[in-house]
Amino acid sequence: MMTNLVISVDDRRRIEQHAGQDDQNKALLDIVIKRREPAYSVFVDGLRNYGYEDIANDLKCDFSPSPTSASAETEGLSDWNVPLYKVRLQKNYLKVITDIQHDSIVDHLITRDVVSVDDGKKIESGKTPQEKNRTLMDMLLRKNEQGFNEFLKALEKTQFMQI
Repeated sequence: MMTNLVISVDDRRRIEQHAGQDDQNKALLDIVIKRREPAYSVFVDGLRNYGYEDIANDLKCDFSPSPTSASAETEGLSDWNVPLYKVRLQKNYLKVITDIQHDSIVDHLITRDVVSVDDGKKIESGKTPQEKNRTLMDMLLRKNEQGFNEFLKALEKTQFMQI
């Protein structure tokens, strides 16, 4: 859902702070319900993509907006000003957390003062490479565009990918 820009890294953190899977599922559903469409459609499509075809079919519905609800939903959208680098990071979230080797990237970011040595230790405290990469992504999403640019330079040095 992050790659479809339906939930943010902050939403994910709020979901993951719950101990049990049931509580995490409830937190995700609360977000989907509050956000309505298109979050709902992305959620249902995600269920289908991960093998929950029956549940997805039960939940699939047509959202034909009435003229008043469409204008109410778009009201205030012009106030949103999300930096492009954050959008690019979120759209590539899954690829980054599953595919990158964080070691050399974190070293580069420390030398460029994007993250501190303590941040590097926090990243390394993750149990799996994915947890380490999630922590790195969380930090990058809270940094400025210069931090993002240094992240891209580190990716180029590791000849991994370009976002």
